[in-house]
Amino acid sequence: MRGLTLAAASVADTDVLFQLLQFYYFEASAWSGEEIAADGTFDCARADVDANLRAQPTWARLLWLDGVLCGFVLVDEVEFQGERIPELADLFVLPKHRGMGIARAVVAQLVTPGSGRWLLATFRNDTAAHAFWSRHLPSMGLTIEVPAAPDDSDFRLFLISAP
Repeated sequence: MRGLTLAAASVADTDVLFQLLQFYYFEASAWSGEEIAADGTFDCARADVDANLRAQPTWARLLWLDGVLCGFVLVDEVEFQGERIPELADLFVLPKHRGMGIARAVVAQLVTPGSGRWLLATFRNDTAAHAFWSRHLPSMGLTIEVPAAPDDSDFRLFLISAP
């Protein structure tokens, strides 16, 4: 997608990422049932965002479309089926920018030939996210596996890779 930039977030971006995470958790509260804390924030401490940005320089990327901040993506490394693989842990596009292909473009920029298998998990209760990926992944030219998650898992899983 022309004009889309995935910029690695640095410690200097802690406040920006913290605020975006608050929007993300606010939206998720509709299906997660999470309550807002007495200080007016959701379960995400600014200090934790700062610590993650310091410890994992590739953890967060801010999404910019034509110079306008439009979301973020978090990438974790997880143990899955006996190997360490990257996980698209959280991908959030601000409502104003949805429907433009940004999420698909983010996946296309990250999941490239030679980058191996990636885990993409959606929360079991987040039916909109699961429906989105179920609808769009097949048309993205990726190899897709749908492994069974344990019965007590909070997630639905996709394993994706670029051929």
